[in-house]
Order: sequence, then C-alpha cells, then structure tokens
Amino acid sequence: MKKYLLLLLFILLPRASWAVIDIPQNLTKSDREESLRILGFGTANKTLSDPYPLGGYSGFEFGVSVSDLPIEELKNLGNKLATGQTDVSYTSFSIGKGLYNNVDVFFNITPYLQTIQMSQFGGQVRWSFFQAENLPLNLSFLFNANSSNISNQLSVRTIGGDLLGSINVNRVALFSGIGSITTAGDFLGGPRGLTDSGYQESESVTGLHLVLGVNVRLIDFFISAEVDHYRDTVFSGKLGLRL
Repeated sequence: MKKYLLLLLFILLPRASWAVIDIPQNLTKSDREESLRILGFGTANKTLSDPYPLGGYSGFEFGVSVSDLPIEELKNLGNKLATGQTDVSYTSFSIGKGLYNNVDVFFNITPYLQTIQMSQFGGQVRWSFFQAENLPLNLSFLFNANSSNISNQLSVRTIGGDLLGSINVNRVALFSGIGSITTAGDFLGGPRGLTDSGYQESESVTGLHLVLGVNVRLIDFFISAEVDHYRDTVFSGKLGLRL
C-alpha cells in the first residue's frame, strides 16, 4: 500500500504548472477587482483534511497538495491578451498540529520558483465545536489567512471563515461548508506595472465560499479531494500523513 501512495505523491508533484501567470497591463479599478476574484480567491487556503480534530498534543499532520487554478478570464482584462492560459496548477506543503479543546493549527507554503514566479504562505485555525454522541457527525469552524506574491507584480492577502460539517464512516470523511472570503491586493505601477494609472493601486473584494470534499484514510496516510467555489471553481488534491 505504501508504495502506491509514494507513487501517487510523485504523480502529484509534477502536476504543478511551470508556466508563469500572465496578467494583462492597464488594469482599471473594475479589472483589478475582477483579477482579485480570480487570483485572490483561487489561491486561498484549502481545507483538504479530515475536519475531525487531530487529537490534542499528540496529533500531527503533514501533506503535499496540488490546486488547479482557472485563469482563462484574465486574458479579457486590461489591454487584453492575444492568447491566454486556461489554468495553472501549483503545489503547496503543509503541516498541522493538534492543540487543546479540539483546536488545530495548520501552516502551508508554496516555495518561490523562478519557473512559476509565484509564492505563498498562510495558516489555518480549526475549532471542532461539536461531535454528536450517536452519529459520526462533526461541526467545526475554520479561519484561514494567506499571502501570495505573483510575478512581483501583484501582492495578495486573503482571509476567510467557514462553517464545516463532516460525516466519518469507515475511514472516509465527507465534508461540506459555507463561508465568507475577503482578498486585498497591491498592484504594481510603473513601466512594467499592471495599473492604468501608472501608480501602485490597492483594491479589495469580498465573496461567498462553498466547499465540498472527501478524505480517505489509509492506515496513517490519507488522500483528500476538494472542490471550492468562489467566483470560479477550483479543484484540489492532497496526499498526507496523519499521526
């Protein structure tokens, strides 16, 4: 079993696209807000884990995830692009730690690579406030924050909060949730900048977040798949170790 999980890990890692995200120039205020809905919401932290508590001080989780970000609509903004990318994928690494009173914390990072010119880091705090006695039902609240840098032209900060419900049956957890997400971005000005004014501009937008996912436990390992809907729909997968 472990050799198949390692094979899946090596399949997941190359899924990260080595293409730079191409953002048009001369973005107006509405264009900048739309680009934040695409890039800010899309790069927000993902759940990608069994929402059931990690289990106090002894609980640890490690994982590598891949998210597929749809960016086709970027080509229609600003001075428009003759050809545009349909999507781009990126890999993140995460670590989680159980604390007390069913509170877990997670940290994630996407290292900067010259080939994709994107990096990010962030964290989550998850509080599981209800576990049913006679049903495999768990309710939790998840707060997340994330910071991304794209091509040194756009700096994005995203925060969100979600109410999650999950059902655990035979090592399989099905979870769904709803919440709010806010993203703010600083757009580079100047000759190689993105703004129509030529100066650095800052914008922010708020939206609705819906999530649906599944987590499968295989001994100490797990595989998660998740669909997040903001302005667009983002698909993600994760392979991890839960102790």
